[in-house]
Amino acid sequence: MRRAEIVTVGREVLRGFTVNTNASWLAQRLVELGFDVRRVTVIDDTMEDIGSVTREVLSRSPDVVIYTGGLGPTFDDITVEAVGRALNLELRIDEEALKMVKAVYERLGLPLTEERVKMARLPVGSEPLPNPVGTAPGVWLKYQDVIFVLLPGVPGEMKAIFEGSVKPRLEKLSK
Repeated sequence: MRRAEIVTVGREVLRGFTVNTNASWLAQRLVELGFDVRRVTVIDDTMEDIGSVTREVLSRSPDVVIYTGGLGPTFDDITVEAVGRALNLELRIDEEALKMVKAVYERLGLPLTEERVKMARLPVGSEPLPNPVGTAPGVWLKYQDVIFVLLPGVPGEMKAIFEGSVKPRLEKLSK
């Protein structure tokens, strides 16, 4: 049976201010897809904690690990950068991700600031996943036979990206 892990990033979840509904929802979906969910981890949104957990996950070699939280434009949204660093992957502006981010802000009539461009900085070798209801693209990355999926923490965005982009890819893997 294929193995999966879930990592929730966010001090608000860790300290009990926000209930971790994302992990429960994702675990149910992964089980439906035939995965054995082996761990759900909740960590603070620090470079050290995200990096440490990423290296731990990699050492266990699950088939897939899904992160939620820390993909937005604010200073503490560092999940993508921290995972990239932990895997020793350079981050670059991904043109497809940048188009996605630009389109959202153009539609909203808002400027494309450096903080917003940050959401298009992805680890080399990863693919952006469209976010049909929010601003931050998700991320799909295969590294050493482990699929890393990074999703926003906002439940509606996380669910939309999972249903639209992640689930179809995971279904193809099982065939």
